Amino acid sequence: MKSFSELISFTRKKGKINCVVVKAADPVVLEGIRLAYELNLINPILVDKKDEVLKCADSVHLDSTSLEIIDVAEENEAMKTGTAIVRARNGILMKGMLPTSTFLKGVLNKEWGLRTGRILSHIAVLEIPGYHKLIFMSDGGMNPKLNLELRIEIIKNGLQLLNALHIKMPKIALVAASESIHPDMPETIDAVEIVKLNKAGHIPNCIIEGPFGFDVAISKPAAEHKKIPSRVAGDVDFILMPNIAAANIWAKGLIYFARAIPGGIVMGAQKPVVMLSRADKPQAKLNSIALGVAIADKKNN
Repeated sequence: MKSFSELISFTRKKGKINCVVVKAADPVVLEGIRLAYELNLINPILVDKKDEVLKCADSVHLDSTSLEIIDVAEENEAMKTGTAIVRARNGILMKGMLPTSTFLKGVLNKEWGLRTGRILSHIAVLEIPGYHKLIFMSDGGMNPKLNLELRIEIIKNGLQLLNALHIKMPKIALVAASESIHPDMPETIDAVEIVKLNKAGHIPNCIIEGPFGFDVAISKPAAEHKKIPSRVAGDVDFILMPNIAAANIWAKGLIYFARAIPGGIVMGAQKPVVMLSRADKPQAKLNSIALGVAIADKKNN
């Protein structure tokens, strides 16, 4: 999977999927929806105050006659309504203009949310100039404190997405500050255990190596110079970052300084969850929607 253009071409073969947007009355949100709709990726279902949705849709030239609008103004009620729709009719759930805390509380609501018993984790997907394929990275948005169990669950969420995109035997790098094992860096200790589990077949259908410095993960010459034999170095698909801060800063640094093209999705819920920053551009919203469509259940669409 070399680019988002390739991803979108792959996704279009599935046919349209319902996309339920909670608090959709925002021009940037609806510009992303318009791009996805015109590519025949989604059937938009927009939950918000109807007159505001229509006004914003008109401002971005989104044909209002093609829209299904659920007229709900209050944030919590909109979240409950949107979640009920995506449970009943499948598709993907997308965050519009409401606080992330409100959105996640709805997703995780024990009575009407999308809980599964698995952890939720965010996967950033980046098309980086100079790298030969899309790179997947986690977790920069959901889990502030990691342990061995959480790292394994984040990897499993990543594998679910990678497999849906037909990326076979993905190469996974466990990134730390260096390749040395250090008791004050738990990510290095956990990396040793995860690699053992992979080799023993407990995390199957992938190749996991680490702990690696970031340079080793992305550069075969760096690995060779450090005399580290690796099947992953320079050809990594998925990077497990050591913590939420490193993942978040790394991704944003690549986006703003290296002009990486982003997308992202939250895994681990009953349905695909697209949770975007208000600063994300319409193209990033389109890319994220495409990721959701790629793993969505098409039934009832």
